[in-house]
Amino acid sequence: MKKAIFCDFYGTLVHENGPISLEVVGRVAESCGAAPEDVVAFWWERFGALSARCCGVDFRTRYDIAVESFQETVERFGSPEDPRALTDRMVEHWCAPPLYEDARAFLEAAPAPVYLVTNSDDHFVEEALRRYGLPVAGAVTSQAARYAKPRPEIFRFALERYGLRPGETVHLGDSLAGDVEMPRALGIRALWLNRKGKPVPPGVEAAENLAEAARTLAPLF
Repeated sequence: MKKAIFCDFYGTLVHENGPISLEVVGRVAESCGAAPEDVVAFWWERFGALSARCCGVDFRTRYDIAVESFQETVERFGSPEDPRALTDRMVEHWCAPPLYEDARAFLEAAPAPVYLVTNSDDHFVEEALRRYGLPVAGAVTSQAARYAKPRPEIFRFALERYGLRPGETVHLGDSLAGDVEMPRALGIRALWLNRKGKPVPPGVEAAENLAEAARTLAPLF
């Protein structure tokens, strides 16, 4: 029997993007005549590459990684925008991301304690939880663990912090690599939140929204 639910935050309970993040991308694109989708693709690739490298003894916060990736982005596209100013604006989004309409009901009806396992700096998640008053039992961030998903260390850190074994929890999230493949490799049952209706890979448990996720999870507890 399961004892707890591990849950992703950005992209699962709150939107990965919102008006502020779109504004940031638009500022860079408009300043240099680039296509917004090209700016997003380049920035996200650099942000992800830096996140994968800056862990453990080489750990850096998401804030610092964002500044560097924006620096590379403005240089790549020839934009006059200031990387730190862009990052500071993104922090406003990360601290107040739009909440999915089904998030609060899911958390309030959860059959077990819900612990966030999320790639974020502590302050961003703490501020978002305070703002929305979301009923979670705890949160493990990449800053606390010094590793980001899809690395296994963040899940091991969460298990140790909350005194759980892999078979006693289930993880829910929107990333196949970080929220499904890695926790399953550690013996944690995983449920993919597939809000966009993408093809479901063989052997993957999926739900289209949090209401469906709740129905799938309930019998496990």
